[in-house]
Amino acid sequence: MASPMTDGIDLLPEVTCPNCWHKFPPESALAVAAHGDLIGDPRLEDPTEPRRFLPTRFTPECAAVDEKDRSSFEVACPACHLIVPRVLFERRPTTFISMIGARGAGKSYLLAALSRQMESTLPQRLGLAFTEPHPRSNTLIRWYKTQLFHTNTADALVSIPETPVGGSRYYQTVLHDGDKRLHPKPMFFQVAPTGRHPNSRRPLSYTRTLCLYDHSGEYCLPDNAPAEQAVTEHLSRASGLIFVFDPTQETSFLDDLHGDWADPQIEMRMGTRSQPVMTLESQDSILAAADANVKKWTGRQVAEPLDTPLVILLAKFDAWNQLGSGNLPSFTGGGRSGDADGLQGFHVATVERISGIMRTLLLTKCPAIVATAERFSRRVCYVPVSATGCPPIVAGTDPENGRPRLKFRRGELQPIWAEVPLLWILHQLTSGLVPIAGTPVESAATKDRRP
Repeated sequence: MASPMTDGIDLLPEVTCPNCWHKFPPESALAVAAHGDLIGDPRLEDPTEPRRFLPTRFTPECAAVDEKDRSSFEVACPACHLIVPRVLFERRPTTFISMIGARGAGKSYLLAALSRQMESTLPQRLGLAFTEPHPRSNTLIRWYKTQLFHTNTADALVSIPETPVGGSRYYQTVLHDGDKRLHPKPMFFQVAPTGRHPNSRRPLSYTRTLCLYDHSGEYCLPDNAPAEQAVTEHLSRASGLIFVFDPTQETSFLDDLHGDWADPQIEMRMGTRSQPVMTLESQDSILAAADANVKKWTGRQVAEPLDTPLVILLAKFDAWNQLGSGNLPSFTGGGRSGDADGLQGFHVATVERISGIMRTLLLTKCPAIVATAERFSRRVCYVPVSATGCPPIVAGTDPENGRPRLKFRRGELQPIWAEVPLLWILHQLTSGLVPIAGTPVESAATKDRRP
């Protein structure tokens, strides 16, 4: 792409595609046709996708012009032809975060709760804005939030369908020399200081773009996909990792909960006289496969831990909290002296204390998870989270498998600690972005951890 695109924008000399990881100079980016007749790109499987082209004409506002004289504002990678948001061309840091876990672990619910809570908690408590720099890429996560939180009555029963392995809603298919490659759809956010933030005078210096990936962990296993498939490559590129561990899929947890807890998730896992017992996957094998793949792709010994921050997210905390620390404390607090507007900080000490309790619990019940996590990374945090804050109710039976349909009452949804995994990773990777609770000495000890 010619120089008009660069006018007035401080561009990176080299852009990294968040889909295929190809690096290219900004001027070689393709434009995406805007006219409705210009569809059917030869590199993309979806026949409705607009064509990509190398522009030669531009409007006075620096937009590329397609062959039907329409202005084009989207750009694409010259290698895979998938869209690359313009924010990734700008000269500011991008943090890549990958979320992985077994099917049914609740990743979709967690993404919906994380996004909703970050939008509300960060401005109110921490003086940070959590926004979408490329809304088109976030269609899926907005759909998740709509399904859970945006019904018109508090008594409405809501749920999110289980993420399938494959599917155009979640993945993009690119044709490479006759072969098909599946790429998970990245989601984009920006975290930036607001006027209440301690570093509000230089917001652009602290603004961080987040690129978030979510897909089913079964893709990591050798039986389902070769390790070199593009669908899992983002794990080796990630600045931070979130592994969603579901205690309700572990027999060691279920044995202590069955019969003493009225949560339908527990009873469904254990089975009843009228329902067969479910076969549970080994979650530590997914984490171990991800570890082995990342070490292979990055040329590291399997026994050598990475420096990449890793959160072991213990999901569905509301279903098993009597086995852990009980009710969780606030993860923010310690407003700075003289703060009349109530600005708080991220309470790292509290999060790390709870992490220690969760680690001890896992060592008792699922020691393989702790061993694998700490072989994977030197920086591990164990965080209990509930995306809903309440148990589901049984709303009929699924005609396909005969299992109960679980739904939630929208008015009862109260996510617990959904923001903490992302805030902890940002605390590990940045300096001056996430305000830290505590004394000035503690705050000063937060050194620059940018990779």
